Amino acid sequence: MIQELLVIAVVVNSDPAHAGCLYCLCQLYKTALARSRGLRYGTYLDHTHRFHLAWDVDYPRETVNFHLTVRVGTDQWFGMGFSDYGESTNADVLVVWTNSRGTHFFQDAYTDSTGRLHIDRKQDYHLTDAWSRGHETELVFSRKFETCDGGYVFDNGTTHIIYFVGRGNPKSVSGVNVTSLHPGLQRVQLLKPDIPTPLLPRDTWTFDILAPKVRVPGKETTYWWYRTKLPPLRKKHHIIQFEGIIQKGNENLVHHMEVFHCEVGAKTRIPNFNGPGLGEGKPPRLESCRKVIGAWAMGAKALPYPDEAGSPIGGENYSRYVLLEVHYNNPGLKTGVIDQSGIRFYVTSSLRKYDAGIMELGLEYTNKMAIPPDQPHFHLTGYCVSDCTRVGLPRQGINIFASQLHTHLTGKKAYTKHVRHGQELPELNRDNHYSPHFQEIRLLPKPVRVLPGDALITSCVDNTIDRQNATIGGFAITDEMCVNYVHYYPAVELEVCKSSITTNALHSFFRFLNKWSEERTSPGHGDRENYQSIKWTPLNVHLLNSLYASAPLSMQCNMSSGRRFPGEWEGIPPTKITEPFWVPEEKC
Repeated sequence: MIQELLVIAVVVNSDPAHAGCLYCLCQLYKTALARSRGLRYGTYLDHTHRFHLAWDVDYPRETVNFHLTVRVGTDQWFGMGFSDYGESTNADVLVVWTNSRGTHFFQDAYTDSTGRLHIDRKQDYHLTDAWSRGHETELVFSRKFETCDGGYVFDNGTTHIIYFVGRGNPKSVSGVNVTSLHPGLQRVQLLKPDIPTPLLPRDTWTFDILAPKVRVPGKETTYWWYRTKLPPLRKKHHIIQFEGIIQKGNENLVHHMEVFHCEVGAKTRIPNFNGPGLGEGKPPRLESCRKVIGAWAMGAKALPYPDEAGSPIGGENYSRYVLLEVHYNNPGLKTGVIDQSGIRFYVTSSLRKYDAGIMELGLEYTNKMAIPPDQPHFHLTGYCVSDCTRVGLPRQGINIFASQLHTHLTGKKAYTKHVRHGQELPELNRDNHYSPHFQEIRLLPKPVRVLPGDALITSCVDNTIDRQNATIGGFAITDEMCVNYVHYYPAVELEVCKSSITTNALHSFFRFLNKWSEERTSPGHGDRENYQSIKWTPLNVHLLNSLYASAPLSMQCNMSSGRRFPGEWEGIPPTKITEPFWVPEEKC
């Protein structure tokens, strides 16, 4: 293998003509393979595998170390960088090109609000190695989490990576419009938690719950249900990992999946079912299929359980029946597509100390919530109140080790706050650059202990700037949700801890708008129709915001059987934070 030295001219001044601002890096005899093996994470940025990015996180130094491999022609140049949601405007990028004299340039740059490139006066990408072989270029570099010059800040939420290729051997790339280069987009969690991956026991084996060659309907939203059986297990086992198995070619069609275990009682019959239905409820006589044992959403990787926990399965009197639910998002209304996607489970007979469970937090799936149109950022909040955790959690509490935030298409930010006796504790999870197309189940840096009487407040920030009418809460992809599926141990009966505003409060709001501003709302109309009939003036938007912030709550404080815990769950006041969490001052 012949390696060619890359002499990279790194410009630390916005004018590349200043030769005094150039320096050379000459590191040889290192291969991409050897370098990438030392980095824990990696992905191709494009489906043609021209761009590969490997990285690792150095938390003590608050630095990310990168290894970028790119295949481009000798008459091409390229760039890669970061923006809030994958836009080519207002992006923080690095660009690499070769001029007509054969000098190679590696520069920190940014794009303005029109997408045009500008070389940054402060160079924050630090190149340590560079080499090439034929059409392949490799760069090893690093960057701080925060650069203190207005550049993109790395956090533990979703990171949108853009990449692009230009033609020619320019004297400078300043002024080039990146939008015209049709940049690609990849999403990752850049700052992954620094925890070791648990080792699988030697007796680990797998089984798959797959859709049975479903012919996907030619409609935008389909919830497909398939009742099937687990493998026969005479004694109790633990699920210790699960992952999505997506049929090749259907990656953009399968939105999310869940596997529900079906409880069987003395008088319960579990019928066969294989077909489409509504997301609002289960098919007839499958209401007992409620307990989630596996879940996946677009972008999610395998979820390993911590060493001390596993999800129980099998044993005497354990029902083998499960219900697979697949949400197909088919905006192109394609027909004739066959799908066999599903979830793969890793199981062991070597039982762990605790049984694990999954709990739903946030807003009810209901059309009692809505987002007005033309809103750059509108907040929705769902509560798991202290009264519910007080009756639903054991004295020692539970340990949440993973979290999956979930919205539909308008979600831009999502987070869950943790409150104890009015005092705000560190947040459970946050994604400031949330994407509905990348809904990972994310391991937390360390398990979070939630005690009886604690409250968990899940909020979503939605953008409806391109919508002409209100977006209503519901199951269709064009409707909206705001939930957090948390994975925890030890397992308890509490499975759903979500809220909505009371029906009386909402209907009073509709009556007020009808009388005060003559909106065409009516008690005879459904909530969806009433929301859609309102003229969403700035004042009406403000009034809806005020309603959501102060209205009493209707709580879903539900067991895995679907029954509510004993108690009064109507008219609960929203949780108030009397002592906000102290956030250290920014370093910049």
